[in-house]
Amino acid sequence: MDLSKTAIKLMTSTSLFVEPLAFFVFISLLIKGVFSLVFNKIIFRRISMQKKTSVTIVKESGIFYGAVLIVAVVTGSVSHFLLAGLTWVGNFRDSHSYLLYLLPLLGVLTAYTYQNYGKNADKGNNLIIESIQKEAEVPVRMGFFTFIFTLLSHLFGASVGREGSAVQIGGVISNKLGEYLKLTKKNRKLLIHAGISAGFSSIFGTPLAGAFFGMEMAYIGKIERNALLSCFTAAYIGNFSALAWGTTHSHHFISPTINVSPQFILIFLLASILFGLAGRLFAYLTHTLKRLYRQIFGNYLLRAVITALIVVVLMIVFQGQKYEGLSLWMMDDAFAGLATIPQALFKLLFTSLSLGAGFQGGEVTPLFDIGAALGSGIATTFQLSPSLFAAVGMICVFGCAANAPLTTIMLGIDLFGSKMIPFYVAGAFISYLVSGHQGIYTAQLIVRPKSLFLQHDKGYRLSELPQKGSIK
Repeated sequence: MDLSKTAIKLMTSTSLFVEPLAFFVFISLLIKGVFSLVFNKIIFRRISMQKKTSVTIVKESGIFYGAVLIVAVVTGSVSHFLLAGLTWVGNFRDSHSYLLYLLPLLGVLTAYTYQNYGKNADKGNNLIIESIQKEAEVPVRMGFFTFIFTLLSHLFGASVGREGSAVQIGGVISNKLGEYLKLTKKNRKLLIHAGISAGFSSIFGTPLAGAFFGMEMAYIGKIERNALLSCFTAAYIGNFSALAWGTTHSHHFISPTINVSPQFILIFLLASILFGLAGRLFAYLTHTLKRLYRQIFGNYLLRAVITALIVVVLMIVFQGQKYEGLSLWMMDDAFAGLATIPQALFKLLFTSLSLGAGFQGGEVTPLFDIGAALGSGIATTFQLSPSLFAAVGMICVFGCAANAPLTTIMLGIDLFGSKMIPFYVAGAFISYLVSGHQGIYTAQLIVRPKSLFLQHDKGYRLSELPQKGSIK
C-alpha cells in the first residue's frame, strides 16, 4: 500500500529508527494499525453502516486524513512561533528582573480575561479531554488566550511550562476543523487525539512520545488504539513542520558506562518510588492550592492579586528568581551532576504556586526539571551516574503525574535512545503505581485502576474522587 510505504519512508528517515528496538516497536504498531484500518473500515463498517460503497469509504478516509494533515501542519507551525516567543521573552525577562514585581498585575489581567471572556477556556487541557469524552464545547478563543497568556506568564516570571498551550491549540484546531468538515462523532474524536499528538510532539521534538500521548491523555488505564494511525501521522508531521520552520531542541545524553550491581538496583528502585511520590505531590499540591484559594478568597480579582503576591514574595525571600519560566538550566545541571534535591523541591513549590494562582503555560517542562534534578541529586548522593538517574527522573516524574506510562517509555526512546529501555520501563511503571490516582489532568477517566486497592475508583474522573471520598 502507498500509505504504508510512505509511512515507513518517513519514519526511517529519523534517527529514532536507527535503534532496532524502536524500529520493531513502530513496525509492529504500523502493521496492527493497517490491519485494523482494513478490517474496521472496509469489512465491519460496510456491514454495519448500510453497505457503504468503497468509494464512500475512501472519500471519508481522504477527508479525515486531510484534516489530520492540516491540524498537524498548523499546530506544528504555531508551536515553532510559541517556542521562538518563549525564547525571546525569557531572555528579555532575565535582563529586566523588575518584571517579577509586576506579576500581580498580570494575575489580575489573566483572571479578568478568563472570567469574563474565557467561556470555560480556564479549564485548559481538561476541556480538551472533555471534548473527547463527552463532546464538550471548545471555544476558538481558547487557542488565542493560551498563546498570549503563556508568553505573558513567562515574561513576568511565573514558573510554568509550555506544552499546555501547544496541546490546547492542537485541541482547538482539531475540534473546530472537525465541526467545519462535519466529521462523524468517531472521526472527530480521533482528530482531537491527533491534535493532542501534534501539539506535544512539535513542542518537545518527540514524535514517538507525542503519538502515544495523544492516545493516553484522556484516560487512566486505557490507550485509544483506534487513533494509532492518526496520532502517529499527526505527531511526525507536526514535528516535521516545526523543524521546517527552524525549531531546534536541546539534547542531553546518558553516560554509556553503567555499573549494574545489587546496590545500584536497590537505589534505582528507591529512586523510582521517589519519582512517583514527587509526581503525586506536585499534582496534589497544585490542585489543593487552587481549591484553597477559591475557598479563602471569594472575589476572583482579589484572589489573583494575593496569590500572585505569594509567588513574588516567596521568590524574593528564597532567592528563587532562577526558577522563573522554564528553568531549562536545571536539566543541564542535572545531567552534569550539579543539580540538587532542594532545587527540585523549590521548582515544585514555585510551579505549584504559579499554576495555583492561575498563570498559563503548562506543567510538563517544570516536571522535567523536577525529575531531572531529583534523579541527579539521588545519584550524586550515592556516587552513581547522574545522567541515567536524571534521564529516568525527567521522564518518570512527568509520566506518573500525567498518568501516561507508555508515553513515558517512548519519551525516553525519543530523547535518549533505546539502549536504556529496561530502566525506562521499570521506572515508568513503578512511579506510575506509586503515584496513585492523582494527576495533573483532573478530567481523566479511570478505566482500569492502578491496583486492586483502588478498584472502587473505576469509572470516575479524577475530579470526582474527592466528592465520593476515595482514598488515593
